[in-house]
Amino acid sequence: MKNRMIFTLKALLVLLIAVVAGCTKVDKGFLSPYVQYASDFTVIRGRVGKSYSLVTDGSSLPIKVKLLHIYNEAGEIVDDVFKKAYPVEIWTERYDPLVDKSYAAIKAKQKTVDLPPITVNESNGTIESNAGTLYLPLGTYSLDLEVSNEAGSEVVQKIIKLKLVDGDPVEITPQTGSFSASLLVAGTASGAGTLFNGNNNPFVQYSITRTADTPNVFVLRVEDRNGVVFSPAKGEIAKRPNSGLNPNPPFLQNLEDYAPDTFTALDTAMVLRYPLVPFPLQSLGNGYNMYYRLPARFVRIDNTSTWSANAAGNFYKGTADPHYVGIYPDNAYDYAIRIPMRIFVPGSYRLVVRLLNTTHR
Repeated sequence: MKNRMIFTLKALLVLLIAVVAGCTKVDKGFLSPYVQYASDFTVIRGRVGKSYSLVTDGSSLPIKVKLLHIYNEAGEIVDDVFKKAYPVEIWTERYDPLVDKSYAAIKAKQKTVDLPPITVNESNGTIESNAGTLYLPLGTYSLDLEVSNEAGSEVVQKIIKLKLVDGDPVEITPQTGSFSASLLVAGTASGAGTLFNGNNNPFVQYSITRTADTPNVFVLRVEDRNGVVFSPAKGEIAKRPNSGLNPNPPFLQNLEDYAPDTFTALDTAMVLRYPLVPFPLQSLGNGYNMYYRLPARFVRIDNTSTWSANAAGNFYKGTADPHYVGIYPDNAYDYAIRIPMRIFVPGSYRLVVRLLNTTHR
């Protein structure tokens, strides 16, 4: 009798636990009210970029993120400007700089579509910018996001500051590289000494000018200390030969390699129509440097003592400079110049490079 009573009590207890469990709500997932970004996001107008992803603070995955509103510094909603679609070139096939060398071949793998300039990746919250940001006004903005998962949704107001700034549309130095000036044994690839290699090159002054929004054209002009131009059409500025026995390629990279069918050597400059930005998109070797030489018969070169370093804005002053020690013998050396350059914003540009330790012959 006693054992039967104990069994009955146990059975009732099990039944009671089952009933209580059936009436208890089990929460699904977790959505933190403290989702955030690790830092603000700076957008350089006209360039592709992306922020860090959203820090979810342990929220259950997957999450879904939606951009709700964008505010200017006055607190006004500017969705109409930021959510408007602007024309942007996108790739439809993989680009290979070793294969896709002609303007037509590259353009065949691109198309223009209308896209909003700022988007938010819905799976991780990464803020992404494209070339359409060129059409947006400069300033600092903030964003409202809706973050949701299986636990529900949260509206996070003004979660991040987005700063729109202008950068250099063409990066020369120090962003892309540095100018180098050196000597080659005339008519050969053999080096005969470095004149200066590094930032703040004392022998090189340059200016970059954006002359128009369209077409996408790049002009490179190389001058001596007096502003006399070296003529590409006459061979006064030429490709720099690669070193070694039977080198492949025979010349170090230059503008013509990146746009061979749109390159033109004129009397006063080298001109090319470029098909994409950034240009170059990928390096053919040695970073984004363009290599040239001034053949010995066209140039007279100052001989100088060694520069160990140089301060910004300090340029070589010719015969009045304490580094001046004379002139190299005529016809002994070609002048080799390395020019860093990369275009980030479409348009027409003119780069003028003046070599302060040379005289045109």
